[in-house]
Amino acid sequence: MNYLSLRYFIEVSNHLSFSEASKTLHISQPGLSQQISSLEKQLGFKLLNRTTRKITLTEEGEYIYKKLAPSFEEIEKTVNYIVENKAIPKPKLKIATVPSAASIYIPKLLKKIVGQYPETEFYVHETTSSRAVKLVNQQNYHIGFIRTPIHSDIIANEGISMIEFMRFPLQLVVSIDHPLAQKEAIHLYEAKDEPFIHYDAVQAHSLQFLLEKACLTAGFSPKELCKGSELLTIANLISNNLGVALMPEDMVSLLGKSQVKALNIDNSELTSSISAVWKNTDASILTKHILKTLENDDDFNNI
Repeated sequence: MNYLSLRYFIEVSNHLSFSEASKTLHISQPGLSQQISSLEKQLGFKLLNRTTRKITLTEEGEYIYKKLAPSFEEIEKTVNYIVENKAIPKPKLKIATVPSAASIYIPKLLKKIVGQYPETEFYVHETTSSRAVKLVNQQNYHIGFIRTPIHSDIIANEGISMIEFMRFPLQLVVSIDHPLAQKEAIHLYEAKDEPFIHYDAVQAHSLQFLLEKACLTAGFSPKELCKGSELLTIANLISNNLGVALMPEDMVSLLGKSQVKALNIDNSELTSSISAVWKNTDASILTKHILKTLENDDDFNNI
């Protein structure tokens, strides 16, 4: 078994056509067919179902194709880069993250990784949780940091794994000039008449879900002042006493506290967290090292 025979199989699987694959590979169709037959003989099972009308992958063939195709694509990209640039490419790590995680977790992560991998180029892209999952699933980014809880169907059956970090309780954030600012904790029902700053259901789905669930559990439907997802905008609205907001304690820690106050909520068990997600097929050494760091380092579980 050699590289070429596997490469030929990948190309036939891409096209599901010997004629199209032979053109791409610049090899005769009979020669290509012979190579595939030889590979099947070495493996001890069929990879392709051949008929006069079409070619399909067997169950074993589909499994091997899904496992090997990404590796061959990466090999070809690497070789082409070296040929075109006459240089070895620097390792890259691309991170897609929600803004709060970018402020809380990313600096700690990079501080631990940069010294060990000084040649690595790091890319940090701030985005939404759903977009981060999509970028990781498409293998455009190596790791995503998302706000949880998140609907499980977003990552189900996508071959994506997740590490959840420390959970934080929800707090009600008000202006220091608000009457409720005299308290340290409240029952959320006490804020039933307040205008709430809602979160965009697409941009910040988990936060909007928690806001609605918390208020409905407390016995009221939250009034809406406006929708927003930018933390600085939300903080300015609150500090000007235009409305109140419900947010997890880790996000509250990012606010300038001179003009706002966070109140604990009695009798509420709702929490929020940050989770890291990655594609199961990402086998790079750097990604594995980072995941090990995230899983085992107390800095990411005791923030």
